[in-house]
Amino acid sequence: MRVGITGANGYVGTILRAAFAEKGHEVIAFARSNRMTSESALGGAEWRPFEIKRPPSRAAFSDLDVLIHGAWDLTLVSAGDVWDVNVSGSQHLLRNVVDAGVRRVIFISSMSAYKGTRQLYGQAKLACEHTASSLGAVSTRLGLVYGPGWGGMAGALRRLTKLPVTPLIGAGSYQFTVHEADMAAAMVRIAESDMPLSEPVGLANPEPVPFRRLMKEIAASQGRTQRAVSVPWQLVSGVLKATEALHVPLPFRSDSILGLVHPAAEVPGAEPLKQLGIGFRTFSLTGDRPSSGTLGQYS
Repeated sequence: MRVGITGANGYVGTILRAAFAEKGHEVIAFARSNRMTSESALGGAEWRPFEIKRPPSRAAFSDLDVLIHGAWDLTLVSAGDVWDVNVSGSQHLLRNVVDAGVRRVIFISSMSAYKGTRQLYGQAKLACEHTASSLGAVSTRLGLVYGPGWGGMAGALRRLTKLPVTPLIGAGSYQFTVHEADMAAAMVRIAESDMPLSEPVGLANPEPVPFRRLMKEIAASQGRTQRAVSVPWQLVSGVLKATEALHVPLPFRSDSILGLVHPAAEVPGAEPLKQLGIGFRTFSLTGDRPSSGTLGQYS
């Protein structure tokens, strides 16, 4: 297949490029123009310029079999900017891709996108999911992606464990996790399939991982014994908001805190994923092998 990936230079996009290429598919990387968009930096993938606030016309997608939309501007913090750029841009893109006749369109969403979410990020993703559903596209809600690449939120949490004392934000909360290899394998399987997926599917193990355990294992994976202290999330969120107002770059956004302390209640779409032979290993940083199920057939 010819598989287009927006946000192809990001943590998830880089993993997906490699996974699809390994399966013999031709990858077209849609990304901003920078030093990482040379053919060598993209692993031989074809590069096409992409800006989420100005998505290409349908002609840019007419030769694709699959389009995976993962691009998202995480530097934006105000609701107006997020809607003007990420939501409007994504909705425009999805319509163009469907109009271009692409066989399978996949929107990368988040486990933060659930009914009643307080998080701006989750609300924005949910709005895009509604558009994707109306167009017959698939929405995949990623859990906390972890693995050797240590990018995204997992990478930010890993940096926190390097502090002399780790602040536990929402110590009584939990996260649904997905190993990066399992996430990529599941995405390949969904892209290769023609099975209708009208409702969002969660790419994450259904067993919630307590936040305290999550941080303890991340610290242990670096040979560190965690020294932690519980911190009121409202205090941390307030400090981050004040810093964001000064336009200071931060590893965390205040909005991200809401995703940590108010997670989804469950992982959706387990049954259709089971029909596709997709499963996810339980959280562990001591080994990379799947724990059970059919996962080993395609990871």
